[in-house]
Amino acid sequence: MTRDEIIAAIRENADAIKGKGVSKLAIVGSRAGEDYGSDIDILLEIEPDTTFSLLKLIDVDNIIEDATGLQTQATVRRSTSPRFAPHSADDIVEIF
Repeated sequence: MTRDEIIAAIRENADAIKGKGVSKLAIVGSRAGEDYGSDIDILLEIEPDTTFSLLKLIDVDNIIEDATGLQTQATVRRSTSPRFAPHSADDIVEIF
């Protein structure tokens, strides 16, 4: 599945993902570029007043996996180390 196909599949499921409390979603890592790794790394931002649980994170993973057929690893931005940052603009693709 190409990056454009992944983006389209995620956008088709944006309402379901946003329903879990996600305000922004981006692809990071190898799939953000033209390298077609075996999985998708996703970076999420959560609505400020939303209670976001591990179960909701798993739900988001499952929505994307079902839509793309690829294993997904989602991370919440506020849970990442400050040292985590894409190396360049090519390392991140904003979906919504």
